[in-house]
Amino acid sequence: VQRLHALGRVPTVLAADGRRMSKSLGTGVDPMQPIEAHGADATRYGLLKISSTQDVRYAVGAIEEGRKLANKLWNVARLILQQTEGVEPARRPASLEEEWILARLESAREGVEETWARFDFAAATGVLYHLIFDDFCDWYAEAIKPRLYDGDEDCRATALASLETLLSLLHPLMPHVTEEIWSHLPARGARLIVSPWPEPDTAGGDAAGALDRVQEAAQVFRRSGVQVELGTDEERRIFAAVVRPERRRAAGDVEAERARLAKEIARAEGMLSNERFVANAPADVVNGERAKLERYRRELELLGP
Repeated sequence: VQRLHALGRVPTVLAADGRRMSKSLGTGVDPMQPIEAHGADATRYGLLKISSTQDVRYAVGAIEEGRKLANKLWNVARLILQQTEGVEPARRPASLEEEWILARLESAREGVEETWARFDFAAATGVLYHLIFDDFCDWYAEAIKPRLYDGDEDCRATALASLETLLSLLHPLMPHVTEEIWSHLPARGARLIVSPWPEPDTAGGDAAGALDRVQEAAQVFRRSGVQVELGTDEERRIFAAVVRPERRRAAGDVEAERARLAKEIARAEGMLSNERFVANAPADVVNGERAKLERYRRELELLGP
């Protein structure tokens, strides 16, 4: 607050309808209501998600997102803990998805520290949301399930170590659920709140992008039913474990997908060649179009000639 005062302005918290949140106006929110409905962790997450240096509008949807995130974390932790009884956490990556998740965890640690250093708590929630929902749960956990069930000791030890790091990164945002899960990890000498912050780990090198081709292939398949050729057995194994293409009955139309991507590329190129759009549109909108264009080009390349 002192820093914002120095800048000459303190942001105002607005009610959901856009009016200033005020007791006299009757637009305030009893904090116990969202806590009782969604939990303290979800409420904390939601308020941090909508925080910024601009006027912020209260949004119960952000708190509901926090509840879904807590549930997702609880479920993936239960999966790992049920399959790792008697195992000590250790980083012993023996597969592509393990090298990838360790690199993603390190990237998230850097991102969280950078956003907190500039007091951008909303950006920190975005980093951790995508780490948990997209990276850890939807890709890593699904990819290792067969090896977890088969009793692969390296896989189990690495899964526990990865979960340990994940809990540490999320703890400042969701202290209650992370502390509870932490208490079930083996050989906990101290509570999470007094445990050390994760140290930098560069062992993963540039593995943070190791699943890019697999994920792009998954996007193409889920959208169109077209299954593209992947380059390695590891990529094909991960694709099969996560996407489960056998569940789709009808094959996709490759030519139709090529035509769709070509149309999207032409549209994005047209927008980005418009100097007026590039100069006047918000930077995040322009950058979003550039990212889409690059993704469409990569997906078209995946389909081959």
